[in-house]
Amino acid sequence: MTYDIPNHCWVITKDHYADLKAKPGTNYNAVGMMGPRGCNPLVATPHAFRMYDDDRNLVYEGFSSRIEFDPLDDFGTPNFGCTYIEYFINGKWEII
Repeated sequence: MTYDIPNHCWVITKDHYADLKAKPGTNYNAVGMMGPRGCNPLVATPHAFRMYDDDRNLVYEGFSSRIEFDPLDDFGTPNFGCTYIEYFINGKWEII
């Protein structure tokens, strides 16, 4: 069986609801969580993002190698119920 390493990556740098007693990089303290599974952590991640829940509460912040829904689909929605993601594009935050 072969496994392809994704050529893109995202990382969570701030978890606004983290359990500070929990180990970082887990569902309870997502700081350091990366995806998608098996991603190469050396891939450049220049695009800042923020994820929100349906009450517009900021939940996670991080960086991604591309402007896509990957962080939301891979982690934000299944782990916390985040409903949208925005990226810092051309000097302002934009919902994609």
